[in-house]
Amino acid sequence: MTSTDLIAHWPLDRDAKDVHGNSHGNARNVTFGDGPGGTGGGAAVFNGKDSVIEVPDAAPLRLGNHDFTLSAWVRCALPMRSIHGDIFSKFNAEHRCGLNLWVAGSAPGYNSMSDARHVYFGTDDGYTSDWEDCGRLWPSNPLVPCLVVYKGQLYGGLSDADRPEDACRVFRWNGGQEWTDCGRLGSDPHHLSVMSMLVHGGSLYAGTGIWDWGRASDAAKNVPPTALTHVFRYEGGKEWRDLGQVGRGNRVICMASFEGELYAGLDRGGSARCFKLQDERWMDCGALDERDNFECLMPLGGVLYGASHSAVYRYEGGSIWKCIGRNPHDTTQIHAMSVMNGHLVIGTWPQGYVLRYEDDGQWTIMGRVGLPEGKDIPLINEINALVVHHGKLYAGVLPKAQVWRYECDGHWTLLGCLASNPVYDVAVCPSWSRVVSLTTHQGRLFAATGASQARAIDIDPAKTNGRVLACRMGHVVGHEYDIGGAWTHIAAVRAGDRLRLYVNGALSAESLAPAGQVFDLTNAEPLRIGFGAQGSLTGSIANVRLYRGALDAAQMDLLQKSATR
Repeated sequence: MTSTDLIAHWPLDRDAKDVHGNSHGNARNVTFGDGPGGTGGGAAVFNGKDSVIEVPDAAPLRLGNHDFTLSAWVRCALPMRSIHGDIFSKFNAEHRCGLNLWVAGSAPGYNSMSDARHVYFGTDDGYTSDWEDCGRLWPSNPLVPCLVVYKGQLYGGLSDADRPEDACRVFRWNGGQEWTDCGRLGSDPHHLSVMSMLVHGGSLYAGTGIWDWGRASDAAKNVPPTALTHVFRYEGGKEWRDLGQVGRGNRVICMASFEGELYAGLDRGGSARCFKLQDERWMDCGALDERDNFECLMPLGGVLYGASHSAVYRYEGGSIWKCIGRNPHDTTQIHAMSVMNGHLVIGTWPQGYVLRYEDDGQWTIMGRVGLPEGKDIPLINEINALVVHHGKLYAGVLPKAQVWRYECDGHWTLLGCLASNPVYDVAVCPSWSRVVSLTTHQGRLFAATGASQARAIDIDPAKTNGRVLACRMGHVVGHEYDIGGAWTHIAAVRAGDRLRLYVNGALSAESLAPAGQVFDLTNAEPLRIGFGAQGSLTGSIANVRLYRGALDAAQMDLLQKSATR
């Protein structure tokens, strides 16, 4: 490793200057504090919402198809009070060209982002693969309510099964189309669905319920009664520890990690109340100001947000939830929450709008997805999942189990219909299909399909519902273990057709580029430190270095050790 290999070096000690060349950064809403122990320097502190260091584009920063190495010291904030955010980006979103280095926790379906801090590194030049079939969790399961990554493994849950004893189970993906049974959530035969899942505080949690909303509300006739819902914690193997009854609802629809505590939102049967787990007891955190489902939870910038079917709320502490928007743009239901570019975004019914919450308190229509508008086409578009993956926002949509990608306001790209039913009828709800969960795993975007009402009797003949699929968007590698809140050295390397990700000097992940693909990363976008498609990092960054050329393992070890002496 010689000095001529270095393109730029931003120590981030009191300012955003490049001490090697002229690629100086402009810091906005960034403060400066202490750096990694032993370095004698400082670090840039980012607020998890709108902090950014922006470096103007210049020829030395255009990496083209060359090898390069990017390294930085990163410390994520503890406990979780916002989405984890991005470390580094130089990415043209319109053409999907450039690179991203970001931190994210798996985001399963209606739930918030998990608090496990995973690191991902990706390059792209507009590449999208075909969808790969990753199998079905269980033969008689009609819908996968949630997908979540826990300690490097992908887990999913069942919504129903032919026999009650087979329902309400969690499975782990083994690769290919194989899944391993990880046990049932308790033994109550009236708990049929794994309604919600989340990683919090180093453990995997799951909430029970019945996805079939008709049965959950006792609207259906001639069926057994519903059961009051519980939350369980995974103990390994097929063992789940019952953490007790949560309120008096039939479904734990969503969960979130916020300020070190686990929150759970209930259905209308539980009066749309929210609870938090405190000393292994469920404490009541109040209800929304209407008798409706508590659909979603999401932390952003130190605030916990929640949504009912018809409104979005900000948690004020105690038992108080303040409404910040009701039926925006005539939507009547909200089913998904995410964060993009530091803004809260929601997915709605029936128009299929994705809406962005602006700083002035207004809601902007980012676009409309699903069935086209027309004289005889009813409004039945429902967005069940939203996730940011490698610089772009993706949506899973009912009634045709579509996945769409956001390009810019008013422009979305359809990436496919992942389920089909030969008896599909726009007027018959049980014939519709969903993509109810989207999450990142092993460098790919994973999607889970399901029948609209999620009953075992609703499985289509080709069994396209209850299936998991995956697609590559560019080239991504990931470290899917929690890096916690300690200073962590992260290095991202492109070496020919390989991407490598090092964590604290050790190689964590390596991946070959899609066959025959050479990504030219040249773009005119500014280079951003501490900000990307999700928004600002929640934490601190120090000693960012960019090299032309791929550092090998020995050089990486030397670089990591030299910064800690």
